Amino acid sequence: MANNPFPTALRRLSGFVSSRRFYRLTIVVFVAEALWLALSAKYPMAFDEDFHLGIIRLYAHHLSPFWSGQPAGADAYGAVARDPSYLFQYALSFPYRLISYVTANQTIQVLVLRFINIALLAASLPLFKRLLVKTGASAGLVNLCLAFFVLVPIVPLLGAQINYDNAFIPLTALVLLQTIRLVEQLRADQRLPLRTTLELIILMLLTSLVKFAFLPIALAVVVYLAIATYRYSHFGGLWAGLSRQFALIPKLTRWLLVVGLVVAAGLFAERYGLNVVNYHKPVPDCGKVLSVQQCRSYGPWIRDYDLANTKPSRTANPLTFTQLWLYGMWMRSFFAVGGPESQFDTKGPLVLPAITTAVLAVTGVPLGFAYGRRLWRRYDKSVLLLFAGVIVTYLLALWVDEYEAFSRTGQPVAINGRYLLPILLPLLLLVGLLYQEFLRRRLAVKTSLALVALLACLWGGGALTYILRSNDAWNWPNPVVHSLNYGLQRTLGPVTPGYANPIEFLR
Repeated sequence: MANNPFPTALRRLSGFVSSRRFYRLTIVVFVAEALWLALSAKYPMAFDEDFHLGIIRLYAHHLSPFWSGQPAGADAYGAVARDPSYLFQYALSFPYRLISYVTANQTIQVLVLRFINIALLAASLPLFKRLLVKTGASAGLVNLCLAFFVLVPIVPLLGAQINYDNAFIPLTALVLLQTIRLVEQLRADQRLPLRTTLELIILMLLTSLVKFAFLPIALAVVVYLAIATYRYSHFGGLWAGLSRQFALIPKLTRWLLVVGLVVAAGLFAERYGLNVVNYHKPVPDCGKVLSVQQCRSYGPWIRDYDLANTKPSRTANPLTFTQLWLYGMWMRSFFAVGGPESQFDTKGPLVLPAITTAVLAVTGVPLGFAYGRRLWRRYDKSVLLLFAGVIVTYLLALWVDEYEAFSRTGQPVAINGRYLLPILLPLLLLVGLLYQEFLRRRLAVKTSLALVALLACLWGGGALTYILRSNDAWNWPNPVVHSLNYGLQRTLGPVTPGYANPIEFLR
């Protein structure tokens, strides 16, 4: 009887997915699809690209990160002087100064800044790989999670445009890596590692100034570190030898840490501290800082303001909102959307990547109840605890913030799947680990399921969702862009499930 070649082929495919070649291919695929979207999509794209470039331009004519008041011509960007999420725009104002000195062509300026953003988001992939393997997960599963991540349609769409999330996501991975490193040193020495602690504090302060949504992640990290400190060290000797540790740090590094801490703490206090003192909130409402007339120029604020003044007088139901929120987060992770010039024309997800991911996510919930304890026993408990704490805290903060907006306006506003991206890879890994436990003794089934799911996400996922759904109003008026995109639509569209129904899944 001839040998069955099917198990051999599966083993080879499994070996390829576990290899560095597959990992590198994943990065190449992400960069290629984001580059093509950056070169295809007309400025501004849908995820507030004109907002970010507008503030970059303001800072390009202002050397200091501080403002004495609202800058002239800045009303369309909200209360700029008190916005704590400014470090991304301020940092990018420096390459923008150089670009604008070389050329006044806005298209070239936009493309160069988009390329920088692609590099930023691409940097998150090796950081998250290092982070995910800390759990003890296999290289194959980690590589598979990275592949699924870059095939979520909003990932290349976000990476291809100017947006602070492209810096926020890799910085979040870096914070979590540094947190794990600190706990590893704490567990080994049973004392606080001074240098690592200072580096983490500086990193967290600066990340919170890139995007205020980091604050719940910072809270989860602080609580996690408090638990780890209680578990792995004696509080009485926690601070012992700090002066000796400080003296052992190389002199240049020591002064860089001191200066970094002073600068980061000062920047944090100037925005968040003064906001709390003057407006009683870390992120004040535009109407509390500026006049209503000024804030009318700021699109998100006037939208919520008008909705709040016209909403029906009924109580917002948390269950109803949760259903809308879950659906909106899923749909807007897999949809395609044009920029302001197309009136934010929205097209529904393509069937295979959207449904495949939804099925994996929904079935992951009962698997969590069934196999959660096994994960706790088999993998690094400390890292799993950090992941769980960050995911739960961040999701809860996101839900509360958006439910408050729903209660105020009567509409489910600002529900976007891209807000999930900072925690999506740890979440994907946890679901993958649960499936791995469920199919532990069924190697052929496990490998086949993973490859079928990956193929389904390839079939219309990633940048293909935008390309297959786009039209002239979405893209640069360039004949090469049009011919290539339309060529893909003509060849791949007819064989891609859901292509013929662009409003599928839209509500």
